[in-house]
Amino acid sequence: MGSATKSFKKSVWKVADILGFEVFDQDGAELGLLADVFSTGNNDVWTIKSKSEELLIPALKSIVTKVDLSGKRIFVSLPEGYSDTYGTKVKLEDAVVTDEFSGLIVYED
Repeated sequence: MGSATKSFKKSVWKVADILGFEVFDQDGAELGLLADVFSTGNNDVWTIKSKSEELLIPALKSIVTKVDLSGKRIFVSLPEGYSDTYGTKVKLEDAVVTDEFSGLIVYED
């Protein structure tokens, strides 16, 4: 998990500041909570966890449309068919609970 400062649409924040924020798609549907951030070299990838699944999304300006620091919400615009083509969803009932961090359960495949 990086501690770098990021900027999207005139918002400046550190990765540690946004962990646990609710994440919503362009239709207003809640995707889950931002549970983890990891760097791939080119960009960060965010792990969004709901009660039943996990979704990985790239932290790109074209995807992350708004980070609302005061409301603790993140808004993303996912391309049509994203989860089928680009995303990775993991059903959490198939995962093994390994640790609990800041009120969020951390899973391991």
